[in-house]
Amino acid sequence: ITNFPFINPEHIFDIYNYIKIICQIYNYFHFLNFLEYFNKTYLYKYDIQYWNYYNDINHITNNASESFNNYLKKLFYKKPSFYELIYHLKREESLSYNNYKRKIEGVWKKKKRRILTKTDEINDFIKKYKKKESELIDKKCDKNDIIDLLYKCL
Repeated sequence: ITNFPFINPEHIFDIYNYIKIICQIYNYFHFLNFLEYFNKTYLYKYDIQYWNYYNDINHITNNASESFNNYLKKLFYKKPSFYELIYHLKREESLSYNNYKRKIEGVWKKKKRRILTKTDEINDFIKKYKKKESELIDKKCDKNDIIDLLYKCL
């Protein structure tokens, strides 16, 4: 199930049902409870397009906001007063603006960050899924064979 965000949305319900059948055969009751929760929450309550990245990997992380939050935590070793908070936030805003200006002028070069390499790994993972899926379609495999293979890849 952890790979569902990277699988073709057309196959998610079929793979879900396949997993459910396997769990019923082997009496995995706890996981069946989780599957029911997952089904109600992520397959019906939320639109799959909001959590599935098969066709759009661009908005997968909130690393930038988490990174800034950690930076602020390190900046304040104790809870600041209101005025200290405002002072530091204004200073951070001016630093961000200065960095932005320098970047536009070509003075500041952005370092390659680890986030990009993780995104590239996820992109490669999705490309492999898509390639395997298209190979199976080209071989005239039926939908059940594709679902079975995707299940085994999970």
